Amino acid sequence: MLNVICLKHGTKYGANYVNNLYSMIQRHLTVPHNFICFTDDPTDFNPSISVRILPNNPVQGWWWKPYIFKRGHFYKEDINLFFDLDMVIVRNIDHFVNYNSGKFVGLEDVGRIWGTRPPKLGSAVLRWQGDHYEHLWNNIEQDPGICKKFHGDQDYIWSVCREQIEFFPADWIRSYKWEIRKHEELVRQGSGYNFKNIANPIIPTETSVLAFHGTPNPHEVMDPVIVDNWR
Repeated sequence: MLNVICLKHGTKYGANYVNNLYSMIQRHLTVPHNFICFTDDPTDFNPSISVRILPNNPVQGWWWKPYIFKRGHFYKEDINLFFDLDMVIVRNIDHFVNYNSGKFVGLEDVGRIWGTRPPKLGSAVLRWQGDHYEHLWNNIEQDPGICKKFHGDQDYIWSVCREQIEFFPADWIRSYKWEIRKHEELVRQGSGYNFKNIANPIIPTETSVLAFHGTPNPHEVMDPVIVDNWR
């Protein structure tokens, strides 16, 4: 079975982010699947979403992502496809399911566009087989200090699994603010950034997923392509 998975912890994102991701998956994935959200609070979720309640544990925020790999969450034959909540899906994603079948595949970090550092993982989109890689969570249970040794979960996952990880084609997932629009179009607004104007950029035909990272978030962008798809 295919499991499409997301994670909501704390209050950074509301239930609407989970519900909108669920809705986008239903529109753009034809492969039969379960949609699962690991969360500490399922209030106002679409009732069709399967919920896995996070246990009591001192880890916070993105450090819950390795928990998804804990043994027992999935069957050996399962295919697991994870999306961060701040992704906007605009076209069919069936090809994400079987690309490099059996491999651990992820987004190449969007910092790739600067060409100033070696490739590394961006954990906003991940796909792996069954209950493999359970050591990602076991390590943290045995040594919670790991969470202080790395900037974030993706650096940790990359450090542990880089020999096994391959990347989705870069043009399948593009940074909205750096590759579809330009960082020069951003202006400071309060504690974050947003675009100085509304635009209607062309999305390349090979691009299915628009990655948001940092600010702005999808709900703050009024560009028609985001308003029409983030729902």
